[in-house]
Amino acid sequence: MVSGNETTKNKGYDSQYYIAAVVEYHPILGSNPLQSMQNNLPIYEDIIHHASQYDVDILVFPEAGLTGVTLPDNRKEIKTFLTEIPSPESNTIPCFTKYCSTVLNKLSCAARLHHMYVVVNLPEIEYCKTEDDDSCPEDLANYYNTNVVFNREGRIVARYRKFNLFGELGFNHTSSSELCTFDTDFGVRFGMFICFDILFQDPAARLIRETGVKDIIFSTAWFSEIPLLTADSVQAGWAYTNDVNLIAASYNAPSMGGGGSGIYAGRDGPLVMFMPDRPGTQIILSRVLKRQYNNCNIQSKKCSIDSNYQTFMSDNLVLPYGKEKSSPNRNRPSDFRFFVDNSFKDFHVVTMRSEDPDAEQHDDTLSASFQYEHDGFECAMTVRWRNENNNDTTEYNLFAYSGTRTFSGFVDAHIETCGLTTYKPGGSAPGQYGGAVVYYDPPKDLVTITGITIAARSPDLGTLPIPSTLDTNSYPLANDYYTFSKRTVTVGKRKMLEINMELSKPVANLVTFGIYKLPRRVNRG
Repeated sequence: MVSGNETTKNKGYDSQYYIAAVVEYHPILGSNPLQSMQNNLPIYEDIIHHASQYDVDILVFPEAGLTGVTLPDNRKEIKTFLTEIPSPESNTIPCFTKYCSTVLNKLSCAARLHHMYVVVNLPEIEYCKTEDDDSCPEDLANYYNTNVVFNREGRIVARYRKFNLFGELGFNHTSSSELCTFDTDFGVRFGMFICFDILFQDPAARLIRETGVKDIIFSTAWFSEIPLLTADSVQAGWAYTNDVNLIAASYNAPSMGGGGSGIYAGRDGPLVMFMPDRPGTQIILSRVLKRQYNNCNIQSKKCSIDSNYQTFMSDNLVLPYGKEKSSPNRNRPSDFRFFVDNSFKDFHVVTMRSEDPDAEQHDDTLSASFQYEHDGFECAMTVRWRNENNNDTTEYNLFAYSGTRTFSGFVDAHIETCGLTTYKPGGSAPGQYGGAVVYYDPPKDLVTITGITIAARSPDLGTLPIPSTLDTNSYPLANDYYTFSKRTVTVGKRKMLEINMELSKPVANLVTFGIYKLPRRVNRG
């Protein structure tokens, strides 16, 4: 494993990899966001120091880690903890600049001292004039949810303002989305967006399509939703579909459904993932193969790469920070609560039972089929399973849906999905953001699912499908457990998006397996 004793000779354009670290951060909250920032800033500085002992090239903090996620709606109150952030074009090094805020100064100095790229999320203020900008608010300022990137000199080299706000009343979004990229001294160009952005074409999918960037920074305060939008499942599925390296850092608040971070190598799968079982801060790191070497299949070792990279991949890459320590090797999260997808009650659902008298049987294998069609969206699914333990209580819900859902009342969107899950509605309690939260304990002694085939067609060519998988430990399946593909086909005179997903080998701890078409907004929110 990389340690503080290892030299930095591996850094630079000639290296096959870079070292990335993400912080799953549990903040120390004060009586207000400004006090929270004062509490957490010295911890951020110490984490940067700690990460430097592992030769980290780029360190990513989550969304809202400095302030906490509970912010006032009143703009006068919000203004008290906002920071002006210079544009990257100004070449500002806040460590040496008197007019920059304390938080920018200290973070810039820490990045410079430890010779590391650092990505931090901050609430930003930008002053404007109504005569110059028709969208300028009455109080002559825009408030943004912003990521800022410092290079090894402490210089601001990138700034991204979140476009798809999740509530965040009192904050603004830019009039059009920003496609944010930045270059590094180790030969990698990164793109960047924040949290809710990942679900929408603009800017996330457009960033990939229009810039060709292959390495993505993702800061988030993600609240996992059962059964299809849990944190690591979305991250892994999005990285797989786009075949990009995704560096994802999440805010840690498991009792609210918050947490889930990881580093993903596109279709080569997750390099390291973490889902929390209790509150606590973790530093999660991995060597990441640069995309110019992406003809190398890491898992199957189809080509020769640095032997140190292979050794590092087998190590435990989750480093507990502070007193609270979560273990990545546990049976399931003990303190984790999920948000509930309230649209699930509108899904077309067929229940498959482990001892289903209507199931087809071939030797010791049972099978069931499912078909759905609505508004041009079509799905056909076949499931095969073995009931080796003679379990007569296990139920899977085969589901499909094409229609509108709400995201906690903040955004309405059209989704299309098809798959199966052990989850069934019920037993939820009110959540912080208007949804419902539930402690979901998957059934014990699940049957062994030996095969799943899903074939879907969608008339919506403009939204991205991702694989959504979940096991009883709240992690997505490894990529070698399934295949997933999409292509445009012509059916009659109509172009359709054809999506296929298939289970590659038996799995005995499956909670969710399906296709999820990312949302298309029906309102701006």
